[in-house]
Amino acid sequence: MKYYITCYIDYIRLHIACNSLIKLLAPFNKGTLSILTLFSLGLSFSNHALAAPFEVLHWWTEQGELQSKQVLVDHLKVNNIEFEDFAIVGSGGGGAIHVLQMRALSGNPPEAAQIKGPDIAEWNNLSMLVGINELTDTSAWQQFLPKVVIDDISVDNNYMAVPINIHRVNWLWLNTKIFKQYGLAAPTTWKQFFATATFLTSKGIKPLVFGGTPWQDALLFESIAISELGAEQYKQAFVEFNHDVISSPEMVNTFKLFKRFHRYATPEQQGQDWTWSSQAFINNEAAMLFMGDWVKGSWTAMGKKAMQDYQCIPAPGTQGVFSYNIDSFVLFKKAHLSPDQHSQSIFVDTLMSPSFQQDFSQLKGSLPARTDLDLSGFDACSQLSSTDFKHDSKVPSFTQNMATSSHQKAQIIQLISDYFNSDSLSAEDAVRQLGVLVKALTSK
Repeated sequence: MKYYITCYIDYIRLHIACNSLIKLLAPFNKGTLSILTLFSLGLSFSNHALAAPFEVLHWWTEQGELQSKQVLVDHLKVNNIEFEDFAIVGSGGGGAIHVLQMRALSGNPPEAAQIKGPDIAEWNNLSMLVGINELTDTSAWQQFLPKVVIDDISVDNNYMAVPINIHRVNWLWLNTKIFKQYGLAAPTTWKQFFATATFLTSKGIKPLVFGGTPWQDALLFESIAISELGAEQYKQAFVEFNHDVISSPEMVNTFKLFKRFHRYATPEQQGQDWTWSSQAFINNEAAMLFMGDWVKGSWTAMGKKAMQDYQCIPAPGTQGVFSYNIDSFVLFKKAHLSPDQHSQSIFVDTLMSPSFQQDFSQLKGSLPARTDLDLSGFDACSQLSSTDFKHDSKVPSFTQNMATSSHQKAQIIQLISDYFNSDSLSAEDAVRQLGVLVKALTSK
């Protein structure tokens, strides 16, 4: 009888979890949802001891990312924590989130997972996360974490995630060899950009390379939106979902300017992720690339150097604005298991340690989340990023899950990508569709 009661309680818990996770699982179609729900309800739990390895879900799978991940593995090993790799490749983290949702439905999440932005609050609302304040003394964090980082990892004034770095998203990368060969100046306006691109095309040089996935289309759109709307209206549109800004003439102009970039698309790019375009760029196959500074980590792994092999400037028209992406980790509660707070505490303290954050970001291409570290050993692009972060207006990157939930982001970037690749959809139509979509996403 005790067994059946336990199973029934597990069933109720899973039923509640399934209902709560519907919004998180919205990117799946209805058929998949049904299968996942049946799958999860068919599982049962058993009491067993927490395994020694510390399982961590992430999407660091590219060469440079693997080197920076190894920094975490090594730092944990020093503290007798065995890192168990749970890596999901591709989709800018989208695939990893979907796998995590399935693991959570089954009642068996990893010990830690790479979660960021508004998704932190959504997972916390499901009562699945361990509060960081319960694991370590966080009283000093306000002294060395920027406000945007604190706001990102906090839910109801409690820290629910551990921040490790800050990426800048609105970068334009210039191939030094090509720009020097033709004596070209860095374009700081869109007029200069298109003039440079036209000149390079006339010389048989590919002016711009980018991959062929929706999030990469939207990443380019994001920089254009910042330049056309400005920092405040960008936040009103993509953080606050202000309908007046979304339906404004400036937004129409943003879509029109965005569409001009489609002339640089090639058949070979379709389905290619950012690693493909970053390789083409650094191999001198193209002159320019729009991408966040995580791309720099792959070039560092290849022995390439900032200002020698490539140059970095803010995307045209976005000078004075810093579009940020913060990598952070959450810790999960385990069904029927007493939490290993000792390992969890070591994990948190390791990620927040100055030595880890410094070593990790130097390889990752990012800035440490902590602002009290010596960056004199970082490259010139990181130095520029650090200076700009201190002085620029800061906006959360909606393409990197910093402004909206992953569910909202997925639908918005799909609309943007569909417009970019459409032969018939006008900018005005796209803006109207965006307005309808946002209203649907925010309706209760």
